[in-house]
Formats: sequence, structure tokens, C-alpha cells
Amino acid sequence: MCGVPLYLPAREEELLTPAKETQHLHTLMAAAVRVCACFLLVGLVIESNGKTPDVQITCLFSENCILPCSFKPTGGEEVQWFRQDAVVYSHPQSSDQPNEQLEGRTSMSTQQLALGNASLLLQRCGPQDRGRYRCRVVKGKEENESFVIMKVEAHIHSVNIDITRLSGFEEVKCSTQDVYPAPRVTWSTEPPTPSDKLRPLTRIMANERGLYAVESKLKRLKGLSGFSYICTINSSYSARTWRTSLKETVVNNVTLTLKSYSFLEWAEINSAEGKDLTIPCKAPWVMQNFTLTWTFKLTTANEPTVICTYDSETQLMSNQWKGKARVDARTIQMGDASLQLLNPQSVEHTGTYTCIITGLQRRHEGQTAVNVTSPARESERMEVKMESSTLWWVPAVVIVLLAITAAFIVGILKLKDDCSRSNNAREARDSHQVRVTVKDSEAVSEGSHLTADPTNEQEVTDVH
Repeated sequence: MCGVPLYLPAREEELLTPAKETQHLHTLMAAAVRVCACFLLVGLVIESNGKTPDVQITCLFSENCILPCSFKPTGGEEVQWFRQDAVVYSHPQSSDQPNEQLEGRTSMSTQQLALGNASLLLQRCGPQDRGRYRCRVVKGKEENESFVIMKVEAHIHSVNIDITRLSGFEEVKCSTQDVYPAPRVTWSTEPPTPSDKLRPLTRIMANERGLYAVESKLKRLKGLSGFSYICTINSSYSARTWRTSLKETVVNNVTLTLKSYSFLEWAEINSAEGKDLTIPCKAPWVMQNFTLTWTFKLTTANEPTVICTYDSETQLMSNQWKGKARVDARTIQMGDASLQLLNPQSVEHTGTYTCIITGLQRRHEGQTAVNVTSPARESERMEVKMESSTLWWVPAVVIVLLAITAAFIVGILKLKDDCSRSNNAREARDSHQVRVTVKDSEAVSEGSHLTADPTNEQEVTDVH
């Protein structure tokens, strides 16, 4: 006779079967999905009820500036302007004292207020006026707020380059003054010089008005002919670059110095189709003999086409865009070479316009990206802009929710593993191995009683 051993757990009802574990896992994952959906729904509600994004403006030093604010007028609104929670203006006048720095320099048009325009006029702007402003419009229980971030800039009007000997040795000095904020200064040479040999010393000092004076010095390299020192100064806010160079040439043991100045600025203009448009071009210097060239480039892949040219010496104007563009010859002599586009069209006149004024040792270049939109294209552009500004946060929310879900699933899997280990330990602790001998001729039928072999009772052990 041979026996078939069977091992039966003593407490089968306490074990978590694989099917139950899978069902438990699916339940927890469904709960995770519901939690993520709730997070996404809350995000959509918050975004739909979100406030208007901050408006950023840049005001010029010592000039007047308008901080925009608009609302739907119904009559009887109260308007307050704040700067860092301090009242700077209120309408009607309240008992709150305005900020001392802005007192007497703020005003608002009551006529425009009746039309829903609560913009604030700030006179004689200075660096101390920059910051975040809040416009608050109240009527009854209704309240609307908008924010304006104001920057102040004092443009670079000139850059000087000279050779000095004040430090006991010869230096090339590049300087500018009355600038805000502090600009960036870089040096280069032609032919190029290794950067470890160019060790400029730059000093930036502020005056009592908060404007900066910048002075950068570079040791003069001796024994070089046809060598140029190039000083480049970039403004921090606007796309303006000054490039000043000093070239030394030795002729018959005599060093000749030649200075040149160039100015580059970049701007963008948006305009409606069919509305005359003026593209500004004003040189920062007054030049007697110069040439002017206006060009147009449809795309970066196209070659620029000449719009018009002007020679101050002969006073001859050549206009290739007659009937479509013009430059006023009377204002050119005063340094204003602005181009006027007549009845611009969306497809034909959208592109980059470049103004180049070249004179003796001076060069001014202005590039302006012009976007002429038709009503249909403008509507599409605004819809895309609103959609992009509303949904920019969706990828971030999705990434965060995926991370949360992944962490949740990892936790579930770890919990499942812990449960399996706990069940195995409990099964080992609470089970007895019972060896049952079944005769070959006997079949174990359902419902039959299993008894231990009386001759092998000593083999029944408690397994721990």
C-alpha cells in the first residue's frame, strides 16, 4: 500500500485568496482614478473662476505713464488704486491718505470713468514708482480687481569710448550715464583675443535720482596695429544694443585712432488691416551727411527687398513702394526717418522692416516686426491666445496627477506584498500538517471522512 499525503490548513477562512487580492487591488485603483478626476475637476473650477492675469507695462523715466484698468460701467462705482496695499488714489476721494511718493502725481479722468475706464495717470515716473499696482472697482456687493506690474526704464542715449592714463597705465574706457536699470557691458576685439587676456573692470554707481552711471575699463594691448576694441552695452528691459569700437592703426610710428558707434533696437507692432501704420526710426545722433535705407523681409527665408533710399547730401529719395509706403523728407533732416504704411494688408505687409541710417563713424539700425491682422485672423488669434493662456497649466496638472497615481499604485503593490507575506506567516502559524494515508483500492470521495493512519500518528507534527 502506498499513501497520498494531503495537507489541509486549519483556518482556511482567514486566508486572503489571490482572487480576493485582485479584487481588492482593482477597488483601490478605481478609488485612485476617482481621486485624480476630483483633483482635475477642482482645477477646472478654480481656473474658470480665476482672476485676470497681471498686465505688465514699462514706463520711461521722467515721463507720464498710464496704468490700465477697465470695467463694465453701470453707474455709482467706487475706484481705488493700491501699491503694495497702500492707497495711491481713490474716487470718490476718501479719508485714506495717498502714498507720499505718489502724492500730487496721480489722477483719473471722470469722463473716462463713466465709460468704464479707470486707468490711472502717473506723472514724472521714477525708479521709486516701480512695483505691483492693484485696481479695485466696487459697487454694492460686487467687487472686481485687476493688477498692473509697472517697470521704469531710462534709455541709453550715448556711449563713449576713450583711452585714459589715469591709473598709471593706458586703458580703454567705455562709459554711459543716467541709465535705469543697470545695463550689461561686454568686451570683444577684432581680431579676436582670448578671454583670459581681456579682464575688464566695470563699476556701476547710482546717483541721487536712482539712475546709474556705468564705467568699464580694459587694459590696452601694446604693439598692435589695425586692432579694434569693441564695447557692447545692452539695456536690461528693452531690446536695445549699443556697440562702440575704437580702432588703432600705426602709420610711420604714429598711432591713429578711429572711433565708430552703432545702435541697434528691436520692436514689435500689431495693427489692423487697412489702417495706416507708422513704423518709427529715429537716430540717437544728429548727423549732417548720412544715407537712409528701408528694407522689408517677408520671412526669414526670403531676401530683403528695398522699400526706399535717401541721401542727405543730394536730398534724393527713391521709393520702390509708391502708393504703399512713404517717408517724409522734411522730418528726415531732423533725425526722424519713420516709415508710413498706407492701407496695409495682412498677407502682403506682415514681416520684418529694417531701417538703417549710416553716417560718418555712426550707424543706426532699427528692426521692427509688424503683424497686420484682418478681423477674421485677429478673432482666431485671440481665441488661440485665450485658449493657450487658459490651458497652460493643464500639462502641469496632468504630470502631478500621474505622479500621485503612480505613487498610489506603488503603495498598493507594496500593501499587496505585505498582505501576502502576512497571510503566509499566519498560514504557517495557524496550520497543522496532517498526513492521511489512503489505500490504493480506496477512492477519496466527496464528503468521505479522512482519518490519520494509526500506525503513523507520531508523524503528525505542528509546523511553525
